[in-house]
Amino acid sequence: MTARTRLLVGVVAVVLLAAGGWWAFRPGPSLPPPGPDQHLDDARRALAAGDYESAVEAARADLTARPGNPPTLLVLSQIFRRQGRLKDAEAALGRAVAAGVPEAEGRREAALLLAAQDYPPKAEGIIQRVVRDCPDDPEVLRAVSRAYFAKSRWLDAEILFTRLLVLDPNQPDILFERGTARMRAMYYGTAVEDFRAVLAKNPDNFQARLYLAQSLLGDARMAEAEPELKTCQRMRPELAEPVVGLAKCAVERDDLAGAEELLRRAAGLEKDSLLVVQEQAALSLRRQQYDAAIPLLKKVLAADPNNRQAHLNLAQALRSVGKLDESKVHEQRYQELDKLEEERLAAKRGMR
Repeated sequence: MTARTRLLVGVVAVVLLAAGGWWAFRPGPSLPPPGPDQHLDDARRALAAGDYESAVEAARADLTARPGNPPTLLVLSQIFRRQGRLKDAEAALGRAVAAGVPEAEGRREAALLLAAQDYPPKAEGIIQRVVRDCPDDPEVLRAVSRAYFAKSRWLDAEILFTRLLVLDPNQPDILFERGTARMRAMYYGTAVEDFRAVLAKNPDNFQARLYLAQSLLGDARMAEAEPELKTCQRMRPELAEPVVGLAKCAVERDDLAGAEELLRRAAGLEKDSLLVVQEQAALSLRRQQYDAAIPLLKKVLAADPNNRQAHLNLAQALRSVGKLDESKVHEQRYQELDKLEEERLAAKRGMR
């Protein structure tokens, strides 16, 4: 854990003390001297407009006039967070908490700061509480959904993306991210709906079209996927990925010679593409060409040692050519990885 993360966890711990009654018994903050909130209002307006330099200047002017003013320190933390100055934001939040910022406001800002970085598991509680306390807060929902997305927590992210779209359906970026989360979670049917909605507004969005095609492939809707893949190929002829997708469609039609030619073409586009190697291995297995599949699968595992499917396929290929001892090694590794994946999914279900 980095020093900065330890500092933030310390701030979170102070915020969480409120749940045990600390907030009720803390000494009351000294009231700022009377006077207009002009500088603070200016800071908030500049923050809302994205003019962070002016916002910092106004906040500091207010703190010169009213040292330790909790609302101003909180605004200063928000400015620094949006600038990506997380260390400064954490320091300002710590001062705001010590000065007596309201519990809920301090906890919300702590959660937003945590979501902006790879927060430790012990901070999950404050993240979840703020989401519960702020169910219609777009800034919280965006920050936490994207934090979950970055941690590959696809279904947790999908729930929050959906809530954002209920609040405002006209958010194509959120629609795309929800579709991606659904695709990663293998909810291909609903992912297709999201990507088609994105493309209805922006037909030139290559990534949305490619993900639409991949989701259709995942849903075994090859006839629908093929024209999308051909469109992707026209849009980005230098990429191997659409060509690999077309090879999958050819395999589904039992056109193995056509699939082989497409994969040869894809390999020419991206020589070191692991995706191409994987599909070449799958095609060799389909043809029962085990001697050809084995080196390809070993190449996949050299790049991705924890690829469960590659271990399973390699075990089967080695068994087919009589290399039983080597086959058992990969079969055992597949079982270990499969058990770890089941435990990981069970733990995530428990967290939810």
